[in-house]
Amino acid sequence: MTPETIASQLRGELMSGLLRPGADLSQVELAQRFGVSRIPIRDALRILAGEGLIEIAANRGARAISLTPAEVREIYDLRILLEGDCLRRAAAVMTPAALEEIDRVRLKSDLDAGGPDWADGDWAFHRAIYQLAGRQRQLAMIEALRRTCVLFVSAYATMPAKKPRWLGEHGAMVKHLRRGDTEQALQVLEGHLDGAAKHLLAHMKASPG
Repeated sequence: MTPETIASQLRGELMSGLLRPGADLSQVELAQRFGVSRIPIRDALRILAGEGLIEIAANRGARAISLTPAEVREIYDLRILLEGDCLRRAAAVMTPAALEEIDRVRLKSDLDAGGPDWADGDWAFHRAIYQLAGRQRQLAMIEALRRTCVLFVSAYATMPAKKPRWLGEHGAMVKHLRRGDTEQALQVLEGHLDGAAKHLLAHMKASPG
C-alpha cells in the first residue's frame, strides 16, 4: 500500500468527520491497521500535513488539526476576500458559454446536495466560476482554506438542514452573473460564506470538544 493510498483513505475519514479535529494519529497504530511499516505511514502523514489537514509535532506526533472559533472565523474571512476577488475577476471575462457551463455544474451540484458528495459538488460550482479568473495560486489557496472548513463542517455541523438556503444562493449568483450584476453576485457570495461560518460556529459552541 502506497503513502498516497493511505493518505487518500485518511483524508476521506477526516473530510467525512470520522476522524474529528484533534484526533491523534499514531504511526504505530496506523501501521498495524494498514499492515505496512511506519515509513509509508510517515510519508502519508506528511502529505496530509502539507495539505493543512493534520499537524505534526516532534514531541507528540500527528493529530488532526484543531482550531479555535476565532481561527475558524479568520479562515472564513480570508475566504470571503479571496473568493470575492476571484469572482470579480471572473465576471469581467465571463462569456455566455462559460455561464452556461457554470449553470450546468450548478445543476449537478444540486443533485449532490444532502448526500456524501455534497462538498465536492459545492466546490465544483465555485471552482467553475473562480477558474475563469486565471489565478491558479489564489485558487489553490482558496481550495486549501475550503478543505479545512469542510473538515470542521463534517465534524460539527449538519449541512442538509441548510440545503435549501445554500442551493438558492448558488442559483442567485448565477442569476446576477447572467444579468451582469457583479456587485449583487458578490453580496450573495459574501452572505453565503458568512452564513456558513455562523452556522459552523454555532455548532462548535453547542458541541465543545
